[in-house]
Amino acid sequence: MEHIRKIVQRSGNPIWQVNLRKYLLGRPQFETKEAAEAALADAIKKRGAGLNPGRRDVTFAEQAEAFLANAADGLAEKTLRSYRGQLNVHILPRFGKRRVIEISTPMVKVFLTEKRQPIPTCKIVSADPKKPRVIDAAAFDAATMKKWPEQDAGATRKLSATTVRLIRATLSVVFQSAVDDRIVDRNPVASARTSERGRKAKAANRVAVAKERVFTEAQQAALLSWCSVRDTELHDLLFLLLRSGLRPGECRALGWCDVDFTRRKIRVDFSAGDKGTFGPTKTGLGRTVDMSPALADVLRLRMLKRTKRAPVDRGEGMAELIFSNPSGTPLDESRLRKRFDLAMDEKAITAHVLYDARHTYASTLLARCRDFVYVAAQMGHASPKTTMDHYAHLLPGVDQSYANFLDESEADWQRFGSDAHQTPKKPETIAKTLDSI
Repeated sequence: MEHIRKIVQRSGNPIWQVNLRKYLLGRPQFETKEAAEAALADAIKKRGAGLNPGRRDVTFAEQAEAFLANAADGLAEKTLRSYRGQLNVHILPRFGKRRVIEISTPMVKVFLTEKRQPIPTCKIVSADPKKPRVIDAAAFDAATMKKWPEQDAGATRKLSATTVRLIRATLSVVFQSAVDDRIVDRNPVASARTSERGRKAKAANRVAVAKERVFTEAQQAALLSWCSVRDTELHDLLFLLLRSGLRPGECRALGWCDVDFTRRKIRVDFSAGDKGTFGPTKTGLGRTVDMSPALADVLRLRMLKRTKRAPVDRGEGMAELIFSNPSGTPLDESRLRKRFDLAMDEKAITAHVLYDARHTYASTLLARCRDFVYVAAQMGHASPKTTMDHYAHLLPGVDQSYANFLDESEADWQRFGSDAHQTPKKPETIAKTLDSI
């Protein structure tokens, strides 16, 4: 079957991978072929519950709603909210009542071009009598709103390149679902690429992608020192993020049963959403992460001092979470973010979020072991290329003397290479390098 293929792991054990990308469900893996076939059948059944294929009167709003309903089980909560937000604010006001077959590539290009232009704004009276509210001038309604006495002449705002990119991505996935449903034969957004191939467009896209921000050693020490006195739970969680590279959602879903102190390993199979629900990791695959000795000591001490709490069902059995509310449920993402922001404010650190601890882990480990394959496996990246694309620029510059190798003869280079050969470090040795921060 073309949608299912057998993969033999390094351990020799076979797994079955199902290609469900056309259903926006990725490529999950299963231990048996029967389970893989069942997953494929379920995906086909759910897709069939959408709009009837071939209908010509489907509006964009109907197609968008069908897409969100079909993708609810396969996408993260944040992704779904992002899609719905872009649709409600930007896309549906323009295309919602139009039939899908009427929307062409030129219309999409004009729409995206308009989104890149400055938008006139005006001030209106708000609930706070001393502070006006700024809205788009086109959204002003004289019947229900009152303009602020003092207006800024020519005031405008402009959507960021990232916002425009998200609008385009949302348009594209909805139209791709229409292609899958055989409502249209091609995706008009996929053809609207000519303006993105110029130098200026590529430069703008590079600016739109935020560079990974890394905590300095002084910032790490300051935050951990403050947390050790004021918020010990945040101290342990931040230390875990800095020493393991876990995503914050994976950290909030981690249970004590996932930690192997004997082998100094952490098994990562789950992630907690911002609503406290459990799901798979971002890539849909589990992984095993090595613990440094210092991280093992911090977690072991936390386990000994902990107050036992009720286990929760993560979908594959009950587990007591390492970081949880008194009821045993995952820590609230919003409250955790506020606790972290408080620590940042107290230590006068700006321009960082909790996720930057993961970037710090990657940059620190790469700077000391330079093994992209190992770091990619630890971080759960689908490919070492992802690690290189995101973190190669953070590595220290190489020695200019490398260029001298070009002038060496083959015999000299072979001799130099054999003298400089070093045995690769073991994962346990690499993990220990994190403790020297």
